Amino acid sequence: MSQAPDEQSMQGAFDPHCVCVAMRRYVWCRWLRYTLTVVCALLATIFPAEVRPEGLSRDGFSSPKSVLGTLAATSDQQDLGGVQAYRDWKNGFENRVGLTFGLEEMAQYLGTDSDLTPSDAASNVFRLFGTWTASGRGTPYAGALVFKIENRSAFGSHLSPQALGPSLGYAGLFSSTFSDAGWLLTNLYWRQVFADGRGSFVIGQVDVTDYIDINNLANPWTAFTNLAFEQLPTVPAPSQGLGAALQWRLSDSWAILAGFADTNADPADPVGSARTLFDTGETFKHFGIGWAPDWDNRYDQSVQLTFWQIDQRMQAGVPGGYGVSFLASGRQDAWRPFFRAGYAKDGGTLLDRSISVGTGYDARDGKDLAGVGVNWGRAPGNSRNQFTMEAFYRWDVTDFFQITPSVQLVTNPANDPTTENMVVLGLRVRAHF
Repeated sequence: MSQAPDEQSMQGAFDPHCVCVAMRRYVWCRWLRYTLTVVCALLATIFPAEVRPEGLSRDGFSSPKSVLGTLAATSDQQDLGGVQAYRDWKNGFENRVGLTFGLEEMAQYLGTDSDLTPSDAASNVFRLFGTWTASGRGTPYAGALVFKIENRSAFGSHLSPQALGPSLGYAGLFSSTFSDAGWLLTNLYWRQVFADGRGSFVIGQVDVTDYIDINNLANPWTAFTNLAFEQLPTVPAPSQGLGAALQWRLSDSWAILAGFADTNADPADPVGSARTLFDTGETFKHFGIGWAPDWDNRYDQSVQLTFWQIDQRMQAGVPGGYGVSFLASGRQDAWRPFFRAGYAKDGGTLLDRSISVGTGYDARDGKDLAGVGVNWGRAPGNSRNQFTMEAFYRWDVTDFFQITPSVQLVTNPANDPTTENMVVLGLRVRAHF
């Protein structure tokens, strides 16, 4: 005969942690179901039958670094004629089915004068990306599925350029994107425009660095490679993962942007990351307000203020935190000046104070791009003033191939008090179709 469990075994069967996890999972499932219901309702109701001017459909997430921005820049380059037939075929395909795509193959090498080993790094990146405008094509109510698959791999036994800076005591990243992460799903989200083009949102597998603190030089594949100039080391932006964001134009010049993302995201394991998010509920939240004199040229001339907060990451042992960042960008003829500043309180940031100033320059009638920037920063719990300078020249050899030599100078790397100065020489090549 079976015996009734005693009081001690009953207490052992009750695990408060399991109950908390189950409650978090329940809340997240309810939230996701509610969100998807709202999205489906929007998709079913906000698309009018008539076609509106195409210009009104430009959404708030088509930044230079995004899939849509990359596709647009590639199309402009291909106007030069070297791959005109291929471009015409792609345009015809897009007109028929609403799908457009792009391919990129890139490599980067960094070498330093450091006495530490390893002192150089090299990595390769392949990207396949695109958008499928499934509804509202040609209207200010367009809805599209955005996707991007990448492979980021170090060459042979080399360290990746992304890992080189921290390995040499630098509080930051010499290269923010050329890593050794392998195959990644970096984008798989729905992008929707609504309210006659004034509002837009994204939901799915997102990259928050595609749309927060963005200007026309914030693209590590085609402009600055150091994190201090294409974003800010004071913002602990998570890797690509589940998230959502909404942008609303308050007027012709003012707009707000708010959203969240999975702070433990791993684009190499998107399914596992989603499970972790539902278990922990640990997220990165952001809210920003921006002004631009011309919405269509908002990445050329704008002022942006962004507030962020990140939850404590229990498993990683990283405390929560909060902070603010500021970005001002301008454009005068061929010059593209910018100013960045940020402050962070905890959150696992590389720097907790940072100021960057620099400019881009459109050379050869806009075919090439040059840039120079200077950054001052302090690492958390470190009083050493770290200075960084980067200069680059991107030479567009053809309409599909670019070569970008660069030089970075570091004074007082924050996490290596034995080093005063460091020189980093770089070479980046990019083929895009």
